[in-house]
Amino acid sequence: MLDSKMSLSPLASLSKALIAGLSLGFIATILDYIRMLRLRKKLPPGPFPLPLVGNHFQTPSIRPWIEWETWTEYYNSPMITLWIGRHPRIILNDAWTASDLLEKKSDIFSSRPHLIVMGDVINATKTNQTTLPYGDRWRVHRKLMVSRSKSQQVQV
Repeated sequence: MLDSKMSLSPLASLSKALIAGLSLGFIATILDYIRMLRLRKKLPPGPFPLPLVGNHFQTPSIRPWIEWETWTEYYNSPMITLWIGRHPRIILNDAWTASDLLEKKSDIFSSRPHLIVMGDVINATKTNQTTLPYGDRWRVHRKLMVSRSKSQQVQV
């Protein structure tokens, strides 16, 4: 009789751990979705994101710019926000807005997102052009890269 209770004990503790893990995952998902919705209020308008996947299933895989143009007209804004997973992406659908933000205010918007795996894990954040944050070092790298490619074009 004792052996049967002892053999059920590990199974019972495993099921309790599984239920606790699933509950914790559910709570984390809800909290992350609340974070997304709060951040959404500060960003340009866009379609409502779903938890975890964002607007992945609302964006067509073929010619997505046509749908983006439709959303631009629907929201009456030259900028729309799309959520790719849990991360927002701002789509600029107007040449004047793109020029204003990307050329005139390039010191604010030209940097890249912090890439942990590609940058920090392989220790390439300070040496790789694609992972460098915008600044003096990035501009030096860019000048060297452009001058080298121009000298190669002349030799060809």
